[in-house]
Amino acid sequence: MSSLDRKQIRSDKWMQRLMKTGIPVAIVSALSLWIGWWLKIPGLGQVFIVTASIALAIGMLYNVRFVYLSVRQLKAKEKS
Repeated sequence: MSSLDRKQIRSDKWMQRLMKTGIPVAIVSALSLWIGWWLKIPGLGQVFIVTASIALAIGMLYNVRFVYLSVRQLKAKEKS
């Protein structure tokens, strides 16, 4: 698969939405872990667990969508 095909897949509306929500959630997750450990705030550990779970789920959805669109694109190429 060429990089042009990947760019087309990544420009999908849902792929963009997943990326724009997943990256900030992952940043909040990492920051809550580090700041909670550094400042000894146990509540931030719970924030980390919740945001890490959400970031993991969004990442899995992103990967599933990417594979789905890739397979659909390959099938469309085979037909033509």
